[in-house]
Amino acid sequence: MSNVLNVAKSRNAKSEFKMLIVLAFCLVALSFFAIGFIYAQAPAITILIKLLATMGAVNIAMVFYTIKKFNALSNT
Repeated sequence: MSNVLNVAKSRNAKSEFKMLIVLAFCLVALSFFAIGFIYAQAPAITILIKLLATMGAVNIAMVFYTIKKFNALSNT
């Protein structure tokens, strides 16, 4: 019975990791969208710079979390 639980936990971890990759891709896409507005010299440049800084911090955190999850997944 414990083998079944281990397989279920492993599958759950793998699907969770796949969802994390999709979320990271969406966040990176939003960051590039904000950068595109900055380079297009949008009128509200101060808001876009704050948005870029916020998204950059979130992306950095997401990269560290993704690496942590990948290491945990590869050790199982």
